[in-house]
Amino acid sequence: MEIEKNLFFKLSVFLIGGFIIVPIIVIFFQTLNLSSKDLIDFFNSNFLNYLNRTLVLIFLTSLYSLIFAVIPAFLVTFCNIPFKKTIDLFLILPLAIPCYILAFSYSDMLGFNGPIFNFLNSYFNFNSDILNINWLSIFLAFSLYPYIYVTSRISFSLIGSTYLNLSKSLNLSNYAIIFKVILPLSFSGIFSGLMLVIMEVLNEYGAVKYFGIETFSVGIFKYWFSLDNKSISIFLSIILLIVVLFLVFLSNYFSKRDEKIRYHVKSSINNYFLYDKSYLYPFFYFIIITPIFFGFIVPLLYIINNVVANFNGYNFYELFELTVNTTHVGLISSILIVLISFYLLNIKRLMKNIYVNNILKIITTGYAIPGAVIGLSLMLFIRFFDLTFLMGTLYLLIYAYIFRFMSVAIFPIQSSLDRQPILFDKQAKSLKSSYLKIFSKITYPLNKNALLSAFILVFIDIVKELPITLILRPFNFETLATQTYIYASEERLAFSSLFSLVIIICCSVMLIYVTAILNRKNVSKS
Repeated sequence: MEIEKNLFFKLSVFLIGGFIIVPIIVIFFQTLNLSSKDLIDFFNSNFLNYLNRTLVLIFLTSLYSLIFAVIPAFLVTFCNIPFKKTIDLFLILPLAIPCYILAFSYSDMLGFNGPIFNFLNSYFNFNSDILNINWLSIFLAFSLYPYIYVTSRISFSLIGSTYLNLSKSLNLSNYAIIFKVILPLSFSGIFSGLMLVIMEVLNEYGAVKYFGIETFSVGIFKYWFSLDNKSISIFLSIILLIVVLFLVFLSNYFSKRDEKIRYHVKSSINNYFLYDKSYLYPFFYFIIITPIFFGFIVPLLYIINNVVANFNGYNFYELFELTVNTTHVGLISSILIVLISFYLLNIKRLMKNIYVNNILKIITTGYAIPGAVIGLSLMLFIRFFDLTFLMGTLYLLIYAYIFRFMSVAIFPIQSSLDRQPILFDKQAKSLKSSYLKIFSKITYPLNKNALLSAFILVFIDIVKELPITLILRPFNFETLATQTYIYASEERLAFSSLFSLVIIICCSVMLIYVTAILNRKNVSKS
């Protein structure tokens, strides 16, 4: 097709891609100017502490997330229990509650003189301090396990019944089938969800700062803003970038290896159940409902109770202003991200150029990079090119959102475009149709549900985003997320509850809506 030979489209992809990733390039260049004395002092004093706290938090959160996610995903897939669609939806809903809000809520409930603390103290002599890394990892797991649940559920569903029937014919027990067939075949799916959890832990700032856990993300904020030591902040950012890129490489490696063994079996497991005994259902439901109860219902009810109890003390004009700010920046960023993603993916689809494909792969790593690193890289970028007039503007904040959340839009749109045969475009072109007409009559109608899904998913992430917004927001400009964090950090959790509730309601409604679209239109859940 003509577009394949059009230099303009190829150059546009390189310019857009280069513009998006240039801050990360700048941060690597800044490593050349690091102070060796500061780095030596840091290695001798605090580096091992930051490394230890970060690794321990990752390990514990990953472990609990796997337990909360993989077991329910297995039960929903391989057990003949009623209400599977409803259970699927509720197991995803904890994603609507950001980690920092869930951690704030439980710290208030289980903290000294909190309602659950008083109850447990009265009957069980509970007096534990919950502001530690062990409790924090549990709270983060309750918020993040849906990432693993979704990928595990899809992986289990993709296992053809041929594998399971062959296992039964070899007289393998259910226990052997689980550990020798199901889990090995689903490893890459579970691992990809685990990678998302690890990346979210590395990105988390609000909860770890409130609990006093010194992770790399907290260190970047501390050394840049509190201690005015740019060298250590840049160094910590580079460490995080290297770790994240390694995790992305591992995830891609396991995904490619898994493709060789999974997809040649077409038969479905929709009617294949390993456990079909009704007397076990209460036990199964207990396991399934536990993460829903503690990850969504308990914090939601507590926040609602706080809002009702303090209703007359809230400034609803402030709520309206913050909601307008959040919606304004979220809508503009989401629209731009979806449009740019759709444009780049269409060029990639029609050109089939290896360089264009590599640019897209680099862009999709943005979601893996912690918000603190992106914020720091943009500040270095502004200083490096003397663009200080952009500091404290919405343009810079939106630019950061575009870099971080581009991949959130790319994956569902890419999955939808893969279903559109290139033959449609060729036949339309043979009828002398223009590219604009092909887009309006063929490409857009076939992919509009994927575009809507991508828009909603990006908007949800922007509403919840904290580190980037804290670093780059304009002066006197707050969002629901930043104001929630500010009130919580001032120990005014009752006042933060109203803003938390608005975030949860907004994200929950959108998650339910996008799930309905995915189920009805069979848009890929990538």
